[in-house]
Amino acid sequence: MFAWIDPFLLPLHHLIDTTAAWVPMSVVIVLLTVLVRLLMHPLNRATYRATLHRQRIAPMVAQVRTQHGKNPERLQRELLELHQREGVSPVAGCLPALVQLPVFGIVYRLFAAPQIAGTANALLHHTLMGVPMTAHAASAGAGLPVFLALIAVSLLVAYLTMRQTRAHLIAPAEGVEPRQIEIVQTMNKVVPWMSFGSVFAVVVMPLGTGLYLVTSALWTLLERYAVRRTVTV
Repeated sequence: MFAWIDPFLLPLHHLIDTTAAWVPMSVVIVLLTVLVRLLMHPLNRATYRATLHRQRIAPMVAQVRTQHGKNPERLQRELLELHQREGVSPVAGCLPALVQLPVFGIVYRLFAAPQIAGTANALLHHTLMGVPMTAHAASAGAGLPVFLALIAVSLLVAYLTMRQTRAHLIAPAEGVEPRQIEIVQTMNKVVPWMSFGSVFAVVVMPLGTGLYLVTSALWTLLERYAVRRTVTV
C-alpha cells in the first residue's frame, strides 16, 4: 500500500545506504528517528498545549453539556462557541498523528520492500549484531536474543508511558450525565493501555522498523515529560 511513495523514497534510500557504509545501520535508524521527531517537535508542543487547554475548559464543557444535553443542535453550537471563545480548537492535536502515519510507512517500506522504485533495496543486507534488519522475531532463529532485548525495552517504555498517561487523564466533571461519565471512565481505562500497541508492532514488524518504533516511543515519553514541565496555557 506504500509503493506509491517509492519515487520520493529513492533519494532517502541512497542517502541511508551511503551513510551506513560509515555508521552502523542501527545508529543511522536512531539518528533518522531523532531527526524526524525534532522536525515534529513544534507540532507536538502545540498538541500538549492544546491538551492543557482542554483540561482547563473541561468544567465549562461539562456545564454546557448539562444545560443543553437534550438539544443536540444547541449543544454543538454552544460547544463550538465555547471553544472559539476560549481559543481552543476541538481537533487540535490530530496533525502529529496524521504526520506519523506516512513516516511509519516510509520506514516500513525501507526495510520490507525487495525493490525501491525498481532498484534493488540495498538496505536489506544490513544487520544488527548479525541479525538482518528485515528479520522478524518469529523467524529470527539465533538472532532471537536481539529481538528479546528490543521487546524488553519496548515493554519498559510502554509501561512508563502508560503510567505517564494515567497521571494526566481528565476525570469526569461534576454534573455530567451518567452516560457521559461512563464513556469518560471507559476511555480512561483503555487509553493508557494503547501504549502497548508498539510492543505488538515490534514483535511482528521487521527489525529495522521495530528499532524505529522503540526509539520514537522513547522520544515521545521523554518529550511529554519535558514539555509538560515547560509549557503553560
